[in-house]
Amino acid sequence: MMVPSLALEPRLYWLPAALLLTVLLLSFPFHSVAAGSEPGPRVQPLSERQLKRQQDRQRERDRLLVQAGQAFAAGQLEQAERLARRLTAQDRTDPDGLTLLAVIHAAQGQQESAGRMYQQALSLSPRRGDLLNNYGAWLCGHGESAEALVLFDRALLDPQAPLPDLTANIGICAQKSGQWQRAEQALRQALGYDPDHPAVLLAMAHLQLERGDAMAARAFYQRRLAAAPADVSVLKLAIQVEEQLGDKAAAEHHKLRLEQARRADQGADAKVDQR
Repeated sequence: MMVPSLALEPRLYWLPAALLLTVLLLSFPFHSVAAGSEPGPRVQPLSERQLKRQQDRQRERDRLLVQAGQAFAAGQLEQAERLARRLTAQDRTDPDGLTLLAVIHAAQGQQESAGRMYQQALSLSPRRGDLLNNYGAWLCGHGESAEALVLFDRALLDPQAPLPDLTANIGICAQKSGQWQRAEQALRQALGYDPDHPAVLLAMAHLQLERGDAMAARAFYQRRLAAAPADVSVLKLAIQVEEQLGDKAAAEHHKLRLEQARRADQGADAKVDQR
């Protein structure tokens, strides 16, 4: 199960120079044993009854995982949590169930609990690239960029790692830690997978501005505005870029849009408060 990252939208995106934590709740990659690994102990073949029981458990596991993922995608967090807890109660060693519960807790604002669950999921399958990506994304979003980059490097060793999300996360996390060359290389690789990735385009715009190239920053923030609806983070960056370039009219245009976006956000918050 992939939940990644830093590139962070269910496809879960956090922060501007943020995490890219992509939650692909209905994707369940098969992780095979690496070639050349030590053979396990010889297992006695299952009886027909045992095989049926095992198949029934697997079907129930998959059903709960899909239903919990669908509830999460629909914003039904309490229902999603109930289903995810049923899943983890059935099998406490299922990293996908723990990952889903981590995603739900993060959405509920329970960040410490989410971090523990990402870490626990990874401890159960420490070579899985998606799990390394997930926990790395959480770490980077909580100020642990160096540790996160170590996990991302380990994730690259998994042939089944989610490379579009992983490269985006590496780029954003490297940028947060001041590794500009690595950040740009990874972000450009991520754009090779998805040229319209909003979080990556925004990160590239920030990176170019930090490196003193306001014209390149303008090109990337304009691509970001074309890729997805404007939000506060991209409009603030647009104002900064245009002021640095000396285009007062463009800066004032984006300031007006920023004020409108903030009023819209306040209105949405007020509606939530009144419920």
